[in-house]
Amino acid sequence: MNRKKIATSQTLNFLKDNVLTVTDLTRSNRLSEILNKYAGEETSEIYVIQNAKNRDATAVLVDLEHYVRLLKIQEVFEKTLDDHMYQIALERKDEKAVLSLFEVIEANDFELDELINSITNLELDDE
Repeated sequence: MNRKKIATSQTLNFLKDNVLTVTDLTRSNRLSEILNKYAGEETSEIYVIQNAKNRDATAVLVDLEHYVRLLKIQEVFEKTLDDHMYQIALERKDEKAVLSLFEVIEANDFELDELINSITNLELDDE
């Protein structure tokens, strides 16, 4: 399903209020105003900062407490995913492989050249 991106009033308001250029911040008190909004209690309000001369130079300004909370959520998610994958590996460790190496290579599940290169560059301990 291919959804078309539709401009909504909410999107346009965000762009108008929360997408700023470096010039917007340096030639006004806007940065101080934004930082003052972040003082006190956590807020999820974000600002996108762009360099008008280089549209690829883009960053997000976000409340530090909110960003820390997002990082913690990401860490919990990644740990949960790792634990789940480890559990699956434990459940499957004694199962016999049903696909040959040739079938896996043919299915393009990985690149044989990459595997050979990683084996060639493998550093072994002298022990």
